[in-house]
Parts: sequence; structure tokens; C-alpha cells
Amino acid sequence: MKQNELVWRTLVDRSIKGHRRWDSFADLAYASGVPWATARFACLKLLDIGALTSYRGGGLSVVSPEKVLTVACGARNLSADTVAWTSQGALDGHSVVWGGPDAAVHHLGGANTVAHIDARVAYISASITDLPKGKDVRVLHMDARAAREWDGFSSVAQTFVDLFATPGWQASEFRFALRDRFFAGRDWDQEAG
Repeated sequence: MKQNELVWRTLVDRSIKGHRRWDSFADLAYASGVPWATARFACLKLLDIGALTSYRGGGLSVVSPEKVLTVACGARNLSADTVAWTSQGALDGHSVVWGGPDAAVHHLGGANTVAHIDARVAYISASITDLPKGKDVRVLHMDARAAREWDGFSSVAQTFVDLFATPGWQASEFRFALRDRFFAGRDWDQEAG
């Protein structure tokens, strides 16, 4: 995963929780776990399209988390970031954070009323090289910030982006359910704060 994607994920996840205002690029960089210059670069396109606005003193406000999410979706290269395909049982005993449809079910309340889970996404923080081949679980490396902050499931923003990059109608159904739950409102009705 590219570092600018970490910035976009942070902006969206914090916006969902009501934190839309950043005092500086440095604060955003720290929260994202990236260098200051990376945070600034990641925000340039977002400022240009009106997803972010800047204010006096170098601060930023997220105007449209959905626009930020759209940029993140367009940049996600799930195939390039996949380190292995395996079976679910092969991950027993390993520290795993579930993403994709499993995380969507979690963020939607814990009961799967959306679609059959076709393929799973698992994030790992340690390098696991001896996994048997399979086709049920896509394995991805988890960044250090996610390893500290995610509690068993990938964040809403990461889940959405990964589902966007996953083919199949099931992934789309989970993504639409997340959109309806977290991004259905009009951004201009909400105050940046």
C-alpha cells in the first residue's frame, strides 16, 4: 500500500468519527504514520477537487469524506499488494485482522444480511512465508499504524476501498451497504469539525 493511501484512509476514518479538522499537515502526517511531505502531497489533489479545504494557519478541513474515499478507491491496487492466497484454516494460530466482507459485516452490526462471503481478506503484520496455497483468503501485509489501531477488523475506509478493488457482485453488495450506512448523507449538510 502506498503512503498516500494511508493519508486518505486516515482522513476518511477520522471524518466518520466526526474529526474533520486538522491543525496542520504535520498532525495529519503523524496520525497517518507518514512523513510530512507525503501528507502534503496526498492532499494536493483533494484540495484541488474540493474534498479538503485549507484555512489560515496551515490547517485543513475534510469537506467530503466520500470524495476522499473515491480517490482512495481509484488508487488501490489490491492485486499488487496481495502477498498470498490461502485457505482460512491455514491462518489458525496466526495474528490476523479481517478485512473485506468480514470487516463489512462487523461494521454493519455483526449479522450478515448482505451477501454470501465469496472470498475473504486477511491482514497480517508479521511476514508469513509458509502458508499453503488456497483460493479462499487473500493475504495482505498490514501497516504499522493499522496494526496498532485495528481491533480484529480493518477500518471502515480500508474495508470500503478493498471491496471496491475486489471483483464480484458480493463485494459490490457489501460496499453498497457500507456506503448506505456511512456515506448516505449530504456532505454540505455537515459542519467540518
